[in-house]
Amino acid sequence: MAGLWLLRHGSLPPNPERRFVGARDIALTAAGREQIRQAARALLTECGAANGLPPSVAAATGQGRHAWTAVAEAAERGALREGESGRYGPFLPRYIICSDLGRCRESARLVQEVFHARGHAIDIFPDAGLREISLGLWEGLTVAEVESRWPGSHAARGADMAGFVPPQGESFAAVQARAVACVERWQARYPDECLLLVSHAGVLRTLLCHWLALPLAEVMRIPQHYACRIWLPGQDIGESTPL
Repeated sequence: MAGLWLLRHGSLPPNPERRFVGARDIALTAAGREQIRQAARALLTECGAANGLPPSVAAATGQGRHAWTAVAEAAERGALREGESGRYGPFLPRYIICSDLGRCRESARLVQEVFHARGHAIDIFPDAGLREISLGLWEGLTVAEVESRWPGSHAARGADMAGFVPPQGESFAAVQARAVACVERWQARYPDECLLLVSHAGVLRTLLCHWLALPLAEVMRIPQHYACRIWLPGQDIGESTPL
């Protein structure tokens, strides 16, 4: 496998009450569209400038020290070995696999437009396996409203981030299982190609937990700002440890 790029969709409308979003289909803002265009241009620049060598971790992810810590931990496990960096890219993606929700489909189309403008063909395949976690009856509610209707449930979720299931929703463990299965399907279809996954904060966090062999209890500690991009050196996502 040539590697994976992970890209979160662009920004959504302001949510000052911090109502749960989950799998609600909320459109990008104009600022979010521009964030994605900038991310796509930066990705192309990084692939071209690296010439097969990985750029600095902070530049690749846009997340500075937090991302460095995460990838440094992976390096300790053998993910990035000194003297072998040339085999790790970052490589130009040939295919976009995106969540089937509108904000990710639009983000994927914007990336495609930027790529086409620079002379690079890239195809898009929506897949519900990358859809954001469903929070069921919690979606659209504030924490206070959730606590009013289901006392103690918000704290219970915090105590069991992997397994807790909101009413008519799903757990992070279920999200991770379907997301990993989704990526495995597409890697099997294109075993020698680099893929770009365009998805949501919750989904991408579960994939990073899987890739870094972190427990899902840590899932919310992985930063995922709008339009952030992360390069994962070549490996099949189903492998138990990075290369």
